[in-house]
Amino acid sequence: MQIDIFSTENKYNVIYADPPWKFGSKEVQKYGGKRFRPLEKVYSTEKSADMEQWDVKRIADENCAIFMWSTDAHIKEAVKLMEAWGFKYVTIAFIWAKTTKNGKQISNLGAWTMKNCEICLFGTKGTMLKYKKSNSVKQLFYAERREHSRKPNCVREFINELFGDIPKIELFAREEIDGWDSWGDEVGIFDAQGAVE
Repeated sequence: MQIDIFSTENKYNVIYADPPWKFGSKEVQKYGGKRFRPLEKVYSTEKSADMEQWDVKRIADENCAIFMWSTDAHIKEAVKLMEAWGFKYVTIAFIWAKTTKNGKQISNLGAWTMKNCEICLFGTKGTMLKYKKSNSVKQLFYAERREHSRKPNCVREFINELFGDIPKIELFAREEIDGWDSWGDEVGIFDAQGAVE
């Protein structure tokens, strides 16, 4: 269900966020496109300082976990944003090793090393251990890279396995998923393509 996080009275035990980090001169391919263009022409980006002002605390239950995607260039900003929203950074929840549709590892040119991974940070407020349902969710996983910035559907399944059936919301969502509330200006841009990839 699509929610307005600024007016809802709902409280969540899990917040899953993929912030639209602002890059200086980042250029990317448009969904399915062949030409590179500035990131802001692919989707709206936000300054970290602006996102820090959002009252996300109001939708977080007293016991709440946050899963937040970050590029390696934005790790410090991600931890700061997490703290501004009332969470304490705990660990890296997931490392997504990106692959092609043929299962080969992606290799993108980076300043120091070839880029082929993206990380999802984990933070908490209160205590979430009482909600933990599984000890077998792995940190590293391999999944196909699809449209720019689109995350693999399997991550939601990992979160479901970890915490079970408690109130969850996805911020900056692009599709509506059963059992999750969603918020963002691109909700519905992608159809759900199966629970686990």
